[in-house]
Amino acid sequence: MANPAIVNAQSLDLQKGLQITLLHKGNSFWHRSNQLGVYDKGEYLSFSSHGNYNNLFDYGLSVIGNSNNFDRPVMPIGFMSKSIKWYNFKIGRWEKGITAESDLSTGSLIRSNNAIPNPQISLSVPNYNKVTIFNQEFWVKGGFSHGWFSKGEYVQAPLLHEKYLYIKKNFGNHSSFAVGLVHEVMWGGKTQEHGSQPQSFSDYLRIVFAQSASSTGYIGEQVNVLGNHLGIWDLAYIKKGKTNDLKLYFQHPFEDKSGAYQYFFDELKARKIPVKSFDGLFGIELTSNNSGIVRKFLYEYINTMEQSGSQPPSDSTYGWDGYYNHYIYYSGWTNLGRGIANPLFTVGKIIKYGDNVINNRIKAHHLGLQLKFSNHFSNKLLFTYSKNYGTYWDALVFKSEDLPYKFSGGIDQFSALIQFDLLDIWGNMNIRISYAIDRGDLLMNSESLLFSISYNFSNLSPSQ
Repeated sequence: MANPAIVNAQSLDLQKGLQITLLHKGNSFWHRSNQLGVYDKGEYLSFSSHGNYNNLFDYGLSVIGNSNNFDRPVMPIGFMSKSIKWYNFKIGRWEKGITAESDLSTGSLIRSNNAIPNPQISLSVPNYNKVTIFNQEFWVKGGFSHGWFSKGEYVQAPLLHEKYLYIKKNFGNHSSFAVGLVHEVMWGGKTQEHGSQPQSFSDYLRIVFAQSASSTGYIGEQVNVLGNHLGIWDLAYIKKGKTNDLKLYFQHPFEDKSGAYQYFFDELKARKIPVKSFDGLFGIELTSNNSGIVRKFLYEYINTMEQSGSQPPSDSTYGWDGYYNHYIYYSGWTNLGRGIANPLFTVGKIIKYGDNVINNRIKAHHLGLQLKFSNHFSNKLLFTYSKNYGTYWDALVFKSEDLPYKFSGGIDQFSALIQFDLLDIWGNMNIRISYAIDRGDLLMNSESLLFSISYNFSNLSPSQ
């Protein structure tokens, strides 16, 4: 069997705790995805701690050791942060919580928890705060950070720039609409084929403001913009009701100006409904406010087939966007071999280069269900079907070399998870049992079984 996944301690909401997985066989999609990129063979031991140190700063730590390799533990979470009024300064690695998708989602289209987090230094306004603009009340949050990628297959690791801004408008006491823009950039570093990339302070300013490279940059960067730019538009509508809360959300990915806005306005100018500009993730979530068994229902649909057209760039076309890939940074939007965005976008190796995103054109349907039978017993179900079409670039390469392309016509894939949690039994002990399955032609057919025990120390007194 392939390597099994590791489920991190945060998934059981531990503040200070210890988790032991006694049995974990298999490598199914929903056992290895969105788990902070940490997975290995056999049993494992995980320690997690979150808290505040003498009112000076907050901290978080998660360390995972595998039974086959305890002398090389992994630390997917490790940060310190300090909040002053609206603002928060944070340094280290932490779980991302920027975008508005459901906690039953397949994952954000820009920063999910699928890969080990990039180390970052961040200044943010993490929570919505009220501002008044033209006598109208709005709520805003945002952030600005600098980070680092793992070296991976690069000669020198690239750098990361991230910024985001969200604006929310409340309509009465029961509904709201929020619009967010998340902008990410890979830049600097050194690659085997293209050499050292610009990373002076003036280059950093070009990155921040999405400007072209100077005369010292690669010729393609002088024509376009310096670095690998990508991001999403993130929209969410929430309506609170007596029996149920409704959330509708949409995330639209982009790699350049055409995907961000130009293609959309071109369609409007041509008096066409801009349906081709709506690649992205659509979600509808219902959360129950009563005491019934069904607590939350989610349906998601992902479609990234358009990508600003199927043709390469020319005088008459913007060219395909090639989500999560880049012609200089061959590993694309990945870290330590795992996709940073939604895990349905497959990472692998299909041409001569190392790991990159080999499947970014997908249609997927996803159902999530959360049940609660009592305060100590809950259940989660995930069902995901996808049709996978590879990438425009790989299809063109295979066609030019007269080779069969495995994604031609689309590849079907089905993955599911059923999970049971027993919470706060025998004191502060939690037990998780979950079963996952994969069937299809994209991933290896597999079945996974996980049994884990965790203990939460956060409610104990010092004497205990």
